[in-house]
Amino acid sequence: MAKFNLKSSTLVFFMIWFFYIVFYGLLTTVIREDGYLNFEPLFITSHINTLFGNQELVKNFFLSYPLLTNVLSYPFSIFSAVDAPFFASIFYTSFFVTALVTSVGSKQNKVIKILLFLYFLCSPITFYAATSGTSVYAFYILYFLIFFYLFNYIIRFTTYHITILSIILSLAVFLDFRILWILLILFFHVFVFSIYGIKGLSSNVIIKYVKITQHISLRRKYVGHLNSMVFIIGFFPVVTLLLYLFINYLMGDDSFYFYNALGAKWNSNRELSLLNVDVLTTFNNKAVNDFSFLSIVLFITPIYVFELIMNYKRGLKIFILLSVPILLYVLLRDSQIEYMGLFYYVIIIASAIASVATSPHRYFSKKVPVYFSYACVFAISIYGEYSYLKASTFTSEHVYYKSVVEKEQNDVLSQYKNGGRFLELKTPKNSIVLCDRSIMYPMIAYNKKNNIFVSNVSADFKKALYNPKKYCDYVVISNDKSPFYYLDKVVINLREIENTALGYNNYRSKVVFVCDAFRIIKIIK
Repeated sequence: MAKFNLKSSTLVFFMIWFFYIVFYGLLTTVIREDGYLNFEPLFITSHINTLFGNQELVKNFFLSYPLLTNVLSYPFSIFSAVDAPFFASIFYTSFFVTALVTSVGSKQNKVIKILLFLYFLCSPITFYAATSGTSVYAFYILYFLIFFYLFNYIIRFTTYHITILSIILSLAVFLDFRILWILLILFFHVFVFSIYGIKGLSSNVIIKYVKITQHISLRRKYVGHLNSMVFIIGFFPVVTLLLYLFINYLMGDDSFYFYNALGAKWNSNRELSLLNVDVLTTFNNKAVNDFSFLSIVLFITPIYVFELIMNYKRGLKIFILLSVPILLYVLLRDSQIEYMGLFYYVIIIASAIASVATSPHRYFSKKVPVYFSYACVFAISIYGEYSYLKASTFTSEHVYYKSVVEKEQNDVLSQYKNGGRFLELKTPKNSIVLCDRSIMYPMIAYNKKNNIFVSNVSADFKKALYNPKKYCDYVVISNDKSPFYYLDKVVINLREIENTALGYNNYRSKVVFVCDAFRIIKIIK
């Protein structure tokens, strides 16, 4: 019977997973055929296209950020580099929600299993994570695992859960190292966890602590437990971060090269918006001026607030859930608010879902009222998530909503796509192209392997600037209408060279492709 149940549960898992993959896959196919394009998946594709293009494989690999999203997308590039970010989104999101639904169902919470299944099927943010090709799915899964193991730890108080938590936190280094601010919050939590970890005393944390301080043996046991907990939680993420900073220092002469260098990190050109080529402007995020981001975030909090209410008698669980707004506040201060999007805000939903997933069966003893409450909360959350995406002004989310819901084509991205197609189809194979890859990555994404793009950090970049006739065949330059005109390294360096006439090499050229954002110039040999 046990074997039969195991085979049955495995079959159910793969059936649900297959259903989600097909569902999200069809949805992604439809929205992409309708013209959906976005910046982040094109950034990932551009790195896949250029990863093996020169002798700087290791450097390109470690200095492209977020590294975790790139690594998760690489296996799917065997089918298509342009499709790889979307395949990754569909695959990992489907696996995540399937594992969550089936694990909850294994605890005999069949109704909650069905409600979660329907919630993930209708959730706009889950749609976005699965079909946008962005890295939101990776953040969603990472946050969920952090809180899942935290909640499991306060149930069993085992070193296993803390060790796995530490390993999971080390992955944050390769996704967004600023998430590690959570370590400072967790170290305070560990102080309380260590008190609860001492068995055989009163359940009141204050009385427990007083008794521990009054007995030498208990005090020694508590201090030893506290120190080991701090070491275990902090070891893997801190060591991983230090190693990554050291690698970047060796390769890029800057410990934070992966984060600060233009072109190394997704959204590194955050001072200017690609959405409007006619206006030099910062991101038009309401949060910068009037903190209306708070009203936007409220749309995605119903499940989180409901879990706070339902667990009001479970002090440790509330204690963990309350770390979410604290971490968000720290991240807001660190990222200056205007660069906040679902890659941070989804922690609110992930922590709440982790709370539901780790609730014991007796938690649902009053079945009808509890199940009805969850049905209402999930329905409200679905509407709230839609309202969030509608109100969001973060670039990727704004582009997704406008393209998928309002069917508005993004002219800027179409121009980059046309430029990439032109270079791929209208130029000789292995033609050398000089451009600022930190700006022209959407164009490189659509070029596949027809051309060789000179890297911004390679020695050939400087050579091609001073002698285009010898070292390159085509030059791509931002037009003065582009918001990146004054950041384009090719424009800046060529203007400098022409003004100083130092080593300037005269050459003939002609414009072979032009649009509002940029122009492609052919060097006449």
